Amino acid sequence: MARNVSKNVTPKSGTTSKSRSKGLFSMIDSVFNMDRILGGEFPAEQMRYLVWISFLIVLYIASSLHSESLIHQIDKTKAEVEELRADYTTQQADFMKAGKQSEIIKRVESMGIEENKTPPTKIIVKDW
Repeated sequence: MARNVSKNVTPKSGTTSKSRSKGLFSMIDSVFNMDRILGGEFPAEQMRYLVWISFLIVLYIASSLHSESLIHQIDKTKAEVEELRADYTTQQADFMKAGKQSEIIKRVESMGIEENKTPPTKIIVKDW
């Protein structure tokens, strides 16, 4: 990284080599030398582009996480719908069976009501 150095003061050659070789930050600076990568000082004009790109990256990550959570929610809802559909068809079949005449007769026999064996007769009323 770049150091701020006054133009009038020149650093001593013996003290800079010792301070660079001893500190932790000097070791990190030697490994990740941004001056070498960027070709000098980092221009401040590029900072707004980096912030914009960072914002777009965060927006992209948030969008993908949200879409994954929606996919999980849709799968969960589909499973619930399938379970409710199975319950509906089972209950519908039970009601259709319970509505048959033979099933109704079985339930009513315990109350003492019997099925009528004689067919109904037609009543004819003559006009006056």
